[in-house]
Amino acid sequence: MTTEGDRTEALRACLVPAYKRGLQHAADLALHAEVRPLLDLLVPPDGRASEHQRARTAHRMLFTAVDALTSPRANAAAIMLDLVSAPPGRDRGITARKEAAAQRHGISADWFTRSELGPMTLALAMELDQQLRRREGRTVTDPYRHRDPATLPPPPPASSYRPRPATTPPPAAPSTPRRNPPAERP
Repeated sequence: MTTEGDRTEALRACLVPAYKRGLQHAADLALHAEVRPLLDLLVPPDGRASEHQRARTAHRMLFTAVDALTSPRANAAAIMLDLVSAPPGRDRGITARKEAAAQRHGISADWFTRSELGPMTLALAMELDQQLRRREGRTVTDPYRHRDPATLPPPPPASSYRPRPATTPPPAAPSTPRRNPPAERP
């Protein structure tokens, strides 16, 4: 069993290749070997979910974690992970994404890499770890989640339908024009 700090560090290490690759689509998590460890950390294989389902869940977790960050950091993280679409014809490489993320902070790309990228990666890893901890303590409470629809009770018969009485708003009473209060006399 990994401790909280170990998982955060593992997530942090897995985010670096994700920045380089970019995760524009959920399939990128399943298709590329360098970001595959991130998928396995976020949604471990359990034999029940397909690769496609796992990738979609992990991609949603990334979006949720980015949204949980504060404004300039969230925008920069979304750009670095390539979660936002670039204008047509624009380069989607890591250098272009670093420049765009640095522009959100109002600094140069070099300074962004030195001063902002590390704290942003740590914050993102901590948000992802928080999501994983919340999911670990959850139990399934929906009784119909794994039931076969054929075994569900039938809907009520149509003869039990009772229309609701129509409600109409009461007619508006004519209002009398307001008079201005008398002016105060000195």
